[in-house]
Amino acid sequence: MKCILRRGPMAALIMLMALSVALVAVACGGDDDEDDANGDSTPAVTDGTKIGNLTISGEWVRPTTNEVSAAYLTVHNSGEADALIKASTPLTSTVQLHEVITEGSSSKMQEKPGGFPVPADGMLELKPGSFHIMMMDLKAPIEIGQTVSLTLTFEKAGEVTIETPVKAAPDMGGMDHGNMGATTPAATATMAAAPGDVTFGNLTISDQWVRVTANTVTAAYMVITNTGEADTLVAASTPLTANVQLHEVVSDGASSKMQPKEGGFPVPANGEVTLRPGSYHVMMLDLKEPVTDGQLVTITLTFAKAGDVTITALAKPHTGMMQGSGQGMGQGGGMGMATATPGH
Repeated sequence: MKCILRRGPMAALIMLMALSVALVAVACGGDDDEDDANGDSTPAVTDGTKIGNLTISGEWVRPTTNEVSAAYLTVHNSGEADALIKASTPLTSTVQLHEVITEGSSSKMQEKPGGFPVPADGMLELKPGSFHIMMMDLKAPIEIGQTVSLTLTFEKAGEVTIETPVKAAPDMGGMDHGNMGATTPAATATMAAAPGDVTFGNLTISDQWVRVTANTVTAAYMVITNTGEADTLVAASTPLTANVQLHEVVSDGASSKMQPKEGGFPVPANGEVTLRPGSYHVMMLDLKEPVTDGQLVTITLTFAKAGDVTITALAKPHTGMMQGSGQGMGQGGGMGMATATPGH
């Protein structure tokens, strides 16, 4: 200090200021270390919901007027690899982790074995036409503005519950936003009365209808009566989408799940098969546009023996899903697969 003073008052002042700055830096550094040790430091990602090294953000759910919807979100991972293995919601007991895979010119939706991987120091994105959380057999429609409680289960990080807003898909309403008012030739909405029965060969298709939907998923139902030898409905198609599958709903203890029906729907000799909610149905995925009430939908059915037949089905809401008075899922409480019942 005597040496500093000999150099003059100004030199002493500069030295003292430098020492003060150094002491402040050391003190701040000590506080940071203490905060880190207590786990109270500000996380690198401040938006979204955190669980361990994972941050969930951008979550949303599709609105729907039927009993099927989907949830989407992004998971950022700042640690070791993990996996989203399960999801649940109070809206339904049937929640599955789905993927969309492409086979040639068509695509199909199916459960993702093992769940969705969340790579180390990477990101998992759930989005339309890809990974998504499928919610089926909903107790009631989901409307824009509603919030859906969703519990996510990760293999390592564990469980976390998020509140997910319901909103329309970013690209909903058509591929070209400049032609919103134009009619799409492949999916013309026609107001009409319910179509009549269609008979070809030994088969008669009756009571055909399609669910109204505001999203990209719907289903068709009908009764197929057979007065001849046994046959099988093996495929279906529609101008509304290239992704049409024959689905069944199977029970697994207290829950049920939807899956493609291997081999198609059997139509017994001199009997009938009923396609109905909560049972056999023609699933239409990745729709080009919503299906509206009163619209006529063209469907081509392919049978193993009888061949192809094209029918029209009226789009209408399914009021049965709103009943909930202990009748179970779908019409008549049918929880499992449709049964081919011999004709009278």
